[in-house]
Amino acid sequence: MSVRTAIRSVYAELKTIQRRIADYLLDLDLEALNAPIDEYARQTGASVASISRFCKKLGYDSFQSLKIGLSRELEYEPEVVLPIFRPDDDSGLTIRKSFSEAVANLQATESAVEFVAIEEVAERMCRADQIVLLGLGGSGGVANLGEIMFTHLGFNARAIVDPYAMLVSAGHVRPNHVVVGLTHSGGTRAVLEAVRQARDNGAYTVGITNYPRSPLCELVDTALLTACQELRVHVAQSNSMVAQLAILRALFVLVASRSDDAVVREVQNIEESVQRNLRVRTHRNRKLGDPSPANNPPD
Repeated sequence: MSVRTAIRSVYAELKTIQRRIADYLLDLDLEALNAPIDEYARQTGASVASISRFCKKLGYDSFQSLKIGLSRELEYEPEVVLPIFRPDDDSGLTIRKSFSEAVANLQATESAVEFVAIEEVAERMCRADQIVLLGLGGSGGVANLGEIMFTHLGFNARAIVDPYAMLVSAGHVRPNHVVVGLTHSGGTRAVLEAVRQARDNGAYTVGITNYPRSPLCELVDTALLTACQELRVHVAQSNSMVAQLAILRALFVLVASRSDDAVVREVQNIEESVQRNLRVRTHRNRKLGDPSPANNPPD
Protein backbone atom coordinates (compact mmCIF):
# COMPACT_ATOMS: atom_id res chain seq x y z
CA MET A 1 0.00 0.00 0.00
CA SER A 2 1.32 3.47 -0.87
CA VAL A 3 2.03 6.09 1.81
CA ARG A 4 -0.83 8.30 0.66
CA THR A 5 -3.28 5.39 0.50
CA ALA A 6 -2.23 4.41 4.02
CA ILE A 7 -2.91 7.96 5.18
CA ARG A 8 -6.35 8.01 3.57
CA SER A 9 -7.21 4.64 5.07
CA VAL A 10 -6.81 5.95 8.65
CA TYR A 11 -7.79 9.59 8.06
CA ALA A 12 -11.27 9.30 9.56
CA GLU A 13 -9.89 8.15 12.93
CA LEU A 14 -7.14 10.77 13.23
CA LYS A 15 -7.07 13.44 15.91
CA THR A 16 -6.70 17.13 15.06
CA ILE A 17 -2.90 17.30 15.20
CA GLN A 18 -2.60 14.01 13.28
CA ARG A 19 -4.88 15.35 10.56
CA ARG A 20 -2.65 18.39 10.18
CA ILE A 21 0.32 16.07 9.66
CA ALA A 22 -1.70 13.92 7.25
CA ASP A 23 -2.87 16.94 5.22
CA TYR A 24 0.68 18.24 4.98
CA LEU A 25 2.01 14.89 3.75
CA LEU A 26 -0.80 14.51 1.21
CA ASP A 27 -0.01 17.93 -0.28
CA LEU A 28 3.76 17.47 -0.20
CA ASP A 29 5.90 17.97 -3.31
CA LEU A 30 9.43 16.77 -4.05
CA GLU A 31 11.01 20.10 -3.12
CA ALA A 32 9.55 20.10 0.38
CA LEU A 33 10.06 16.37 0.86
CA ASN A 34 13.79 16.69 1.60
CA ALA A 35 13.29 19.01 4.57
CA PRO A 36 14.37 17.74 8.02
CA ILE A 37 11.79 16.52 10.50
CA ASP A 38 12.06 19.79 12.43
CA GLU A 39 10.72 21.64 9.38
CA TYR A 40 7.81 19.21 9.11
CA ALA A 41 7.06 19.92 12.77
CA ARG A 42 7.19 23.67 12.18
CA GLN A 43 4.92 23.50 9.13
CA THR A 44 2.30 21.35 10.87
CA GLY A 45 2.48 22.86 14.35
CA ALA A 46 3.25 19.40 15.71
CA SER A 47 6.13 18.12 17.78
CA VAL A 48 8.88 15.93 16.35
CA ALA A 49 7.64 13.13 18.59
CA SER A 50 4.12 13.46 17.17
CA ILE A 51 5.43 13.11 13.63
CA SER A 52 7.46 10.03 14.60
CA ARG A 53 4.39 8.46 16.23
CA PHE A 54 2.35 9.23 13.12
CA CYS A 55 4.91 7.40 10.95
CA LYS A 56 4.62 4.34 13.19
CA LYS A 57 0.81 4.53 13.01
CA LEU A 58 1.12 4.14 9.22
CA GLY A 59 3.41 1.15 9.64
CA TYR A 60 6.78 2.85 9.04
CA ASP A 61 9.55 2.24 11.55
CA SER A 62 11.04 5.71 11.07
CA PHE A 63 10.46 9.12 9.55
CA GLN A 64 13.19 8.39 7.03
CA SER A 65 11.49 5.21 5.75
CA LEU A 66 8.24 7.12 5.26
CA LYS A 67 10.10 9.79 3.29
CA ILE A 68 11.65 7.12 1.07
CA GLY A 69 8.19 5.72 0.34
CA LEU A 70 6.83 9.18 -0.46
CA SER A 71 9.84 9.92 -2.64
CA ARG A 72 9.13 6.90 -4.82
CA GLU A 73 5.52 7.97 -5.22
CA LEU A 74 6.35 11.59 -6.05
CA GLU A 75 9.11 10.75 -8.53
CA TYR A 76 6.92 8.35 -10.47
CA GLU A 77 3.21 9.02 -10.82
CA PRO A 78 1.76 5.99 -12.66
CA GLU A 79 -1.49 6.43 -14.53
CA VAL A 80 -2.85 3.37 -12.74
CA VAL A 81 -1.63 1.51 -9.70
CA LEU A 82 -1.26 -1.76 -11.58
CA PRO A 83 0.02 -1.87 -15.19
CA ILE A 84 -3.16 -3.47 -16.44
CA PHE A 85 -2.61 -2.75 -20.11
CA ARG A 86 0.98 -3.94 -20.49
CA PRO A 87 1.27 -5.56 -23.93
CA ASP A 88 3.45 -8.43 -22.69
CA ASP A 89 0.85 -9.66 -20.17
CA ASP A 90 -1.17 -12.71 -21.07
CA SER A 91 -4.95 -12.61 -20.66
CA GLY A 92 -4.92 -14.56 -17.41
CA LEU A 93 -2.48 -12.14 -15.77
CA THR A 94 -4.51 -9.13 -16.90
CA ILE A 95 -7.66 -10.63 -15.40
CA ARG A 96 -5.90 -11.41 -12.12
CA LYS A 97 -4.56 -7.86 -11.94
CA SER A 98 -8.04 -6.45 -12.50
CA PHE A 99 -9.47 -8.52 -9.64
CA SER A 100 -6.50 -7.81 -7.36
CA GLU A 101 -6.85 -4.09 -7.87
CA ALA A 102 -10.59 -4.18 -7.13
CA VAL A 103 -10.06 -6.27 -3.98
CA ALA A 104 -7.27 -3.96 -2.76
CA ASN A 105 -9.44 -0.89 -3.26
CA LEU A 106 -12.39 -2.46 -1.43
CA GLN A 107 -10.15 -3.41 1.49
CA ALA A 108 -8.71 0.11 1.60
CA THR A 109 -12.22 1.58 1.47
CA GLU A 110 -13.33 -0.63 4.35
CA SER A 111 -10.45 0.80 6.39
CA ALA A 112 -11.02 4.41 5.31
CA VAL A 113 -14.77 4.78 5.63
CA GLU A 114 -16.19 5.56 9.06
CA PHE A 115 -18.73 2.94 10.13
CA VAL A 116 -20.45 5.33 12.55
CA ALA A 117 -20.99 7.74 9.66
CA ILE A 118 -22.57 5.00 7.52
CA GLU A 119 -24.91 4.15 10.40
CA GLU A 120 -25.87 7.82 10.80
CA VAL A 121 -26.67 8.14 7.09
CA ALA A 122 -28.74 4.92 7.19
CA GLU A 123 -30.77 6.29 10.11
CA ARG A 124 -31.42 9.51 8.19
CA MET A 125 -32.49 7.53 5.13
CA CYS A 126 -34.94 5.49 7.20
CA ARG A 127 -36.73 8.71 8.17
CA ALA A 128 -36.45 10.48 4.81
CA ASP A 129 -39.43 11.32 2.61
CA GLN A 130 -37.16 11.23 -0.42
CA ILE A 131 -33.64 9.99 -1.24
CA VAL A 132 -31.90 11.79 -4.11
CA LEU A 133 -28.70 10.39 -5.62
CA LEU A 134 -26.57 12.66 -7.82
CA GLY A 135 -23.76 11.53 -10.10
CA LEU A 136 -22.27 11.92 -13.56
CA GLY A 137 -20.54 9.29 -15.71
CA GLY A 138 -19.59 6.19 -13.75
CA SER A 139 -20.90 7.72 -10.53
CA GLY A 140 -24.20 8.27 -12.32
CA GLY A 141 -24.36 4.54 -13.03
CA VAL A 142 -23.92 3.86 -9.32
CA ALA A 143 -26.65 6.41 -8.55
CA ASN A 144 -29.03 4.53 -10.87
CA LEU A 145 -28.33 1.26 -9.04
CA GLY A 146 -28.90 3.05 -5.74
CA GLU A 147 -32.31 4.20 -6.95
CA ILE A 148 -33.27 0.61 -7.75
CA MET A 149 -32.11 -0.65 -4.34
CA PHE A 150 -33.94 1.91 -2.24
CA THR A 151 -37.05 1.89 -4.43
CA HIS A 152 -37.15 -1.87 -3.83
CA LEU A 153 -37.58 -1.08 -0.12
CA GLY A 154 -40.48 1.25 -0.87
CA PHE A 155 -38.60 4.54 -0.57
CA ASN A 156 -39.13 7.49 -2.86
CA ALA A 157 -35.65 7.31 -4.38
CA ARG A 158 -34.42 9.20 -7.45
CA ALA A 159 -31.15 9.05 -9.35
CA ILE A 160 -30.33 12.23 -11.27
CA VAL A 161 -27.51 12.00 -13.80
CA ASP A 162 -28.06 15.14 -15.89
CA PRO A 163 -26.42 18.41 -14.76
CA TYR A 164 -29.43 20.59 -15.57
CA ALA A 165 -31.85 18.18 -13.90
CA MET A 166 -29.62 18.14 -10.81
CA LEU A 167 -29.96 21.88 -10.29
CA VAL A 168 -33.70 21.87 -10.96
CA SER A 169 -34.31 18.95 -8.58
CA ALA A 170 -32.06 20.40 -5.89
CA GLY A 171 -34.21 23.52 -5.85
CA HIS A 172 -37.20 21.39 -4.79
CA VAL A 173 -35.69 19.32 -1.99
CA ARG A 174 -36.86 19.83 1.57
CA PRO A 175 -35.42 19.36 5.09
CA ASN A 176 -36.87 15.83 5.29
CA HIS A 177 -34.93 14.72 2.20
CA VAL A 178 -31.52 13.02 2.00
CA VAL A 179 -29.31 14.08 -0.93
CA VAL A 180 -26.28 11.95 -1.81
CA GLY A 181 -23.58 13.32 -4.11
CA LEU A 182 -21.31 10.75 -5.74
CA THR A 183 -18.05 11.90 -7.33
CA HIS A 184 -14.67 10.16 -7.24
CA SER A 185 -12.72 13.43 -7.34
CA GLY A 186 -15.09 15.31 -5.04
CA GLY A 187 -14.87 18.22 -7.46
CA THR A 188 -17.56 17.60 -10.10
CA ARG A 189 -19.09 21.04 -10.51
CA ALA A 190 -22.67 20.03 -11.28
CA VAL A 191 -22.81 17.70 -8.27
CA LEU A 192 -21.29 20.34 -6.00
CA GLU A 193 -23.74 23.04 -7.07
CA ALA A 194 -26.73 20.71 -6.65
CA VAL A 195 -25.56 19.55 -3.22
CA ARG A 196 -24.98 23.16 -2.17
CA GLN A 197 -28.51 24.11 -3.22
CA ALA A 198 -29.95 21.08 -1.43
CA ARG A 199 -28.06 21.95 1.74
CA ASP A 200 -29.28 25.54 1.58
CA ASN A 201 -32.83 24.19 1.34
CA GLY A 202 -32.29 22.25 4.56
CA ALA A 203 -31.77 18.75 3.18
CA TYR A 204 -29.37 16.34 4.87
CA THR A 205 -26.43 16.04 2.49
CA VAL A 206 -24.03 13.14 2.03
CA GLY A 207 -20.89 12.91 -0.10
CA ILE A 208 -19.31 9.69 -1.37
CA THR A 209 -15.85 10.55 -2.66
CA ASN A 210 -12.24 9.41 -2.64
CA TYR A 211 -10.61 12.53 -1.21
CA PRO A 212 -11.05 13.80 2.36
CA ARG A 213 -9.97 17.35 1.47
CA SER A 214 -12.14 17.69 -1.62
CA PRO A 215 -14.74 20.47 -2.07
CA LEU A 216 -17.51 17.89 -1.63
CA CYS A 217 -16.24 16.86 1.81
CA GLU A 218 -16.17 20.48 2.92
CA LEU A 219 -19.74 20.98 1.69
CA VAL A 220 -21.75 18.00 2.98
CA ASP A 221 -23.10 17.11 6.40
CA THR A 222 -21.51 13.65 6.24
CA ALA A 223 -18.71 12.38 3.99
CA LEU A 224 -18.22 8.67 3.26
CA LEU A 225 -14.75 7.99 1.88
CA THR A 226 -13.65 5.43 -0.66
CA ALA A 227 -9.91 4.71 -0.94
CA CYS A 228 -9.21 3.89 -4.57
CA GLN A 229 -5.53 4.24 -5.40
CA GLU A 230 -5.78 5.44 -8.99
CA LEU A 231 -4.65 8.92 -9.92
CA ARG A 232 -6.65 9.70 -13.06
CA VAL A 233 -10.42 9.81 -12.88
CA HIS A 234 -11.18 8.25 -16.26
CA VAL A 235 -8.84 5.35 -15.47
CA ALA A 236 -10.08 5.10 -11.89
CA GLN A 237 -13.71 5.07 -12.91
CA SER A 238 -14.37 1.34 -12.81
CA ASN A 239 -12.81 0.80 -9.39
CA SER A 240 -14.31 3.93 -7.89
CA MET A 241 -17.70 2.65 -9.02
CA VAL A 242 -17.11 -0.67 -7.23
CA ALA A 243 -16.13 1.12 -4.00
CA GLN A 244 -19.04 3.59 -4.21
CA LEU A 245 -21.46 0.73 -4.81
CA ALA A 246 -20.10 -1.16 -1.80
CA ILE A 247 -20.89 1.84 0.42
CA LEU A 248 -24.38 2.20 -1.07
CA ARG A 249 -25.00 -1.50 -0.55
CA ALA A 250 -23.95 -1.21 3.09
CA LEU A 251 -26.48 1.61 3.47
CA PHE A 252 -29.13 -0.48 1.70
CA VAL A 253 -28.58 -3.47 4.00
CA LEU A 254 -28.69 -1.28 7.13
CA VAL A 255 -31.88 0.42 5.99
CA ALA A 256 -33.44 -2.94 5.04
CA SER A 257 -32.57 -4.39 8.44
CA ARG A 258 -34.51 -1.56 10.09
CA SER A 259 -37.64 -2.09 8.00
CA ASP A 260 -40.82 -3.28 9.68
CA ASP A 261 -42.66 -6.52 8.90
CA ALA A 262 -45.06 -4.86 6.46
CA VAL A 263 -42.17 -3.60 4.32
CA VAL A 264 -40.51 -7.02 4.43
CA ARG A 265 -43.72 -8.68 3.21
CA GLU A 266 -44.06 -6.09 0.45
CA VAL A 267 -40.49 -6.69 -0.69
CA GLN A 268 -41.12 -10.44 -0.70
CA ASN A 269 -44.21 -9.94 -2.87
CA ILE A 270 -42.19 -7.82 -5.31
CA GLU A 271 -39.49 -10.47 -5.50
CA GLU A 272 -42.10 -13.15 -6.20
CA SER A 273 -43.46 -10.99 -9.02
CA VAL A 274 -39.94 -10.60 -10.43
CA GLN A 275 -39.37 -14.34 -10.25
CA ARG A 276 -42.71 -15.03 -11.92
CA ASN A 277 -42.54 -12.47 -14.71
CA LEU A 278 -38.89 -11.76 -15.49
CA ARG A 279 -36.97 -14.97 -14.88
CA VAL A 280 -37.11 -18.02 -17.09
CA ARG A 281 -37.96 -21.21 -15.18
CA THR A 282 -36.39 -24.49 -16.11
CA HIS A 283 -37.21 -28.14 -15.53
CA ARG A 284 -35.14 -31.15 -16.45
CA ASN A 285 -38.08 -32.60 -18.41
CA ARG A 286 -38.94 -29.37 -20.22
CA LYS A 287 -37.13 -27.32 -22.82
CA LEU A 288 -35.59 -24.07 -21.69
CA GLY A 289 -38.10 -21.28 -22.14
CA ASP A 290 -41.26 -23.42 -22.03
CA PRO A 291 -43.93 -20.87 -21.04
CA SER A 292 -46.00 -23.42 -19.16
CA PRO A 293 -45.75 -22.79 -15.41
CA ALA A 294 -46.92 -26.28 -14.44
CA ASN A 295 -44.43 -28.28 -12.39
CA ASN A 296 -41.73 -25.68 -12.86
CA PRO A 297 -39.63 -25.60 -9.67
CA PRO A 298 -38.40 -22.28 -8.18
CA ASP A 299 -34.93 -21.01 -9.10
